[in-house]
Amino acid sequence: MRFHRLLVTVLIVSLAACISACAAGKASIPTADEMRASGAIPAGTDLDALRRGRAIMVTECATCHRLFLPAEYPPEQWRGIVKRMAARASLGGDQAADLELYLSVASRIGVGR
Repeated sequence: MRFHRLLVTVLIVSLAACISACAAGKASIPTADEMRASGAIPAGTDLDALRRGRAIMVTECATCHRLFLPAEYPPEQWRGIVKRMAARASLGGDQAADLELYLSVASRIGVGR
């Protein structure tokens, strides 16, 4: 009986740690509004496209792998990554463009460093 309680306790603690790690990872992916509030978005940038790009990243990209922080790659590299991965994720051209815009802007301003 003690072994069973210990096992349940270990499982609960492990699950809580996993949930915390997932929540922290998503929280570190800034919204367009957070980036705008920081004053770091270049003038004329389409905020709705940034919002859509972030939503695609969180919902589509994260279904297959961890969320990469935008600052993990420079904007030029994101261009190639998005092009390659868009086909795998069955993203349309507008979706890929929004995702690339989000990652490129967030990367340029150093999000995730």
